[in-house]
Amino acid sequence: MEKGLIYSLKSIKCQEDMTKKCLLATLGVFLVLSISVNAGHHAAKKSSPEALVVKAYETFSTGDTAGWAALHADDLTFTINGQLPMSGVHNGTQAVIDDVFGEIPKLWPQFQLDIVNIDVSGNNVYVLLNMTAEDLDTQALHMFKVEDGQIVSFVAFDDTDSMRQAMKTE
Repeated sequence: MEKGLIYSLKSIKCQEDMTKKCLLATLGVFLVLSISVNAGHHAAKKSSPEALVVKAYETFSTGDTAGWAALHADDLTFTINGQLPMSGVHNGTQAVIDDVFGEIPKLWPQFQLDIVNIDVSGNNVYVLLNMTAEDLDTQALHMFKVEDGQIVSFVAFDDTDSMRQAMKTE
């Protein structure tokens, strides 16, 4: 983009009798540059805490565990409240993938999370969700903390009573 701008500026040759045209052409180039720079600020927002959390849900829903792990700090603290088989504190992304994500499809077939609302307060992201699965239709609230472009902690405030009732046991 900069190279194109430089070439555009070089191609504007002002002559004494065309000063107004030259000025208008130069202003036009700077207007285009300004629009390009301002359009780029939308791309920067993709790394916002909210966008990072949305991407984490997307990777979770598609089973992209490598993509999911890349969004989280290596020393992630992942807390699930209640009395579910995977309740407790899980440290690190691999522990979450093995001990939590590996169990969900077994216990709740057709498990799905749909975002209802997201609120952001500084580096904290709060997500209200619809949680559905076979024999399960409830809501949940998840809290994330984001630092340096990665999720460092997660706490699930799930309807564990409804989840326990819908849980499939072998």
